Amino acid sequence: MGAGVVSDDVLDRLREGLEALAAAVAGLPAERLERRPEEPGGWTARQVLAHLADFELMAAVRVRTVLSVDRPALASYGQEEFTDRFTWLETAEEALERFTVNRKATLRVVAALTPADLERVGVHPERGEEPLRRTLEMLARHDRAHLEQLVRARG
Repeated sequence: MGAGVVSDDVLDRLREGLEALAAAVAGLPAERLERRPEEPGGWTARQVLAHLADFELMAAVRVRTVLSVDRPALASYGQEEFTDRFTWLETAEEALERFTVNRKATLRVVAALTPADLERVGVHPERGEEPLRRTLEMLARHDRAHLEQLVRARG
């Protein structure tokens, strides 16, 4: 870790999210990635991958914005709307590739953060003032929740 200020736990969980996601879908046939879960309104594994790729892109923009603008207003993100509108545009493999590229870039940024960087604040439309440290912790939890959802969806 570059500056050594992000807890090893958070950085490790962000790395693990990347590895676990790839492992969860490795070698699965397309029909398993398109399997509809039994839960009403549940997403297929491909939809979960697309959501994670979209969310990672949003997180990457938020992290960089908080680091480069003083107290920026952070854009809202409608996950259902994104998923409904854009999921069909890519395969599961393409979504995983998009997630991977953006997560690796985010990991490089996170590894170089200073203590002051972690205390920089963005203003989230629903949660209000949010230090970058909290944003990163939420990103790591988000991975874990959706990985569990993906495992249920693929069967």
